[in-house]
Order: sequence, then C-alpha cells, then structure tokens
Amino acid sequence: MRQMALIGFLQAQNCSNFAASWRHPDSRTDFMSPDFYRHIGKVLEAGKFHLAFFDDRLGMPEFHGGRFTEAVENGIRCVKMDPVACMMAMGMATERLGLGSTYSTTYYEPFHVARMFATLDLMTNGRAAWNIVTSLNDTEAHNMGRESVIEHDARYDRADEFLEVVLGHWDTWADDALIVDKASGRFADGSKVHRLDHKGANFSSRGPFTVPRSNQGHPVLIQAGQSGRGFSPIRRRSKLAATSTRISRRNAPRPGAIRRAC
Repeated sequence: MRQMALIGFLQAQNCSNFAASWRHPDSRTDFMSPDFYRHIGKVLEAGKFHLAFFDDRLGMPEFHGGRFTEAVENGIRCVKMDPVACMMAMGMATERLGLGSTYSTTYYEPFHVARMFATLDLMTNGRAAWNIVTSLNDTEAHNMGRESVIEHDARYDRADEFLEVVLGHWDTWADDALIVDKASGRFADGSKVHRLDHKGANFSSRGPFTVPRSNQGHPVLIQAGQSGRGFSPIRRRSKLAATSTRISRRNAPRPGAIRRAC
C-alpha cells in the first residue's frame, strides 16, 4: 500500500501562499504572536500532517524597478520573520508534528546552522528538518551585503562545502560520548569528541562542535530547490537515508530521511 506524506506549506508572515489571504474576514491578525503559530501547529497535528514546512526569503518583494511600497501597502509577503523562532512555538505546542525550515547556505555560516538545527532537533525530540537552499534573488543579496546574487554554479559549489561542514560537525560527537555520572564527576568521554578541522575553498571551521548528538544523530535534510544539480554531499552520503530512518523511533511517521520536495 502506498503512503502519502502530508506537509503544511507555511511562511512566517501575515498571509499564506495567496497574498491576499490576510483580508479574509475569518483570518487571524495576530501573526506576530506565538499563539498564532501554536494554533497552526495544533491544527496540523490534529489533521495528521507529518510536517509543518516553512518557506523563507531574506528580502521583501520589490516591483517596478525596486519599489517595495506596493508590497507593504497591500501586505504582499512584506513580513518575513525568522521561521526557526516561530517553529519553536509550534514545537512546544505539539508532540508529533515534524518541523522544517528553509535556511540558506549562501548567507549564513555552517557552524551557526549546524548548532541551530541540532539544538532545534533536541528541543523538539527529534522532529526538526532543514530545507537546504542557495537563495537566488538580488533583494536577498542586497540585504546580506552583496551587490548581486552569486552565480548559480558558484552558489552550489559553496553549498556543497557548506553541507559537508554541517554534516561534519554533527558527526564530531559519538552517540555514546555523554556519560553524565554525578558520582564520579565525569560528564563525557573526551576521546569520543573530536575537532572537525575543516579548511576548504569557502569555509574554515575548527570545532569541536558544542551540541551533543540527538538520539537519531542529526535533523532530517530536505532539498526543495529548483536546480537539477542538487547537492553532491547528499548524493555521496546516501547512507544517511538509512541512518535517518531512526528518526521515527517514538514520534509520528516523519517525512522521510533525505527528501527532494520538488
């Protein structure tokens, strides 16, 4: 029997995919409150959804040569809060719902992303997922200190290395490194934690990583990109698909291991 994964497509903003949805008489206007996201999480979980998935963009829509006034005046996706912070509110209000967020490999550092999603995975008991994107809009580039978006292949070269660093940090703690023995005073086995010592074309990251491994090892990885190239670390490390099947150990059926959403 075939199974279908149900995913709620969300954005941390005032509207849904339909930009005018905020005008509906029954739509909530407290989109900047934690209760707004707690409510969405509870509804999705009650509806047996597997994953609440947040799309994201690091810039406001612009029209007619850089004008943003129309977006603000009409509420056209002009609000873009950090989805990970919104997901935490959802995570505290649910028990089985998977929580996935888009985060760019072009405008962040690997250690930061690795720590954030590893922590989210722990705080949600293994329900976190990272949607890996490279970002493709000049508005995002301008907000993040660049004149224009990085060329496609260069973005993906950077993303490949970015992902290698993140996965590397997640692997620097052994599964059984933590001891937490109060009687002996031994917190962890130092021989089971190591530095990454990565030095590459785009990144240098030493470690050791500061977040012990979750029960399943690492968050789920999602690629919801439009490029046919994909990310080579995901292809090379296909064994992760088998590893991450452990993610469903005590929660609802998860969206899978390493997925390509579109």
